[in-house]
Amino acid sequence: GNTSITDASYTGLTAVTGITPLLVLIGFVTAGVVVGFLGVRMQKGGMSSSINPISLLMMAIGIIFIAVGIIIFPVVLDGVSSVVHGGGDGIASDYVGLEAVILVAPLLVLIAFISAAVISGFFGVKGISRSV
Repeated sequence: GNTSITDASYTGLTAVTGITPLLVLIGFVTAGVVVGFLGVRMQKGGMSSSINPISLLMMAIGIIFIAVGIIIFPVVLDGVSSVVHGGGDGIASDYVGLEAVILVAPLLVLIAFISAAVISGFFGVKGISRSV
């Protein structure tokens, strides 16, 4: 049975979790710089001042994806740890292959939320740069 669960218990989780704060920081800095430059160009009069509200919404959704991912991630870890630990007995042998799938679930959840944030943020910035 599994009596102790650490970050190494999960497939590929340690490396991705370690780089996640850096990815989020780089994403926010990049979005801030791009939108800042677009704002300066708009203030100088080189661009029209009509911003597509859908593009702003896409950028906001990107931030929401990051926030929800940070909230959901510990819940997923707790649930997976409970299933894997199983009161010290581990997963019943009747469930062949379940442990391998469950141990990769937190990594998939984290990557899904980060990817959704990057994609929606990218299209938000792209839409703003096209409309201004």
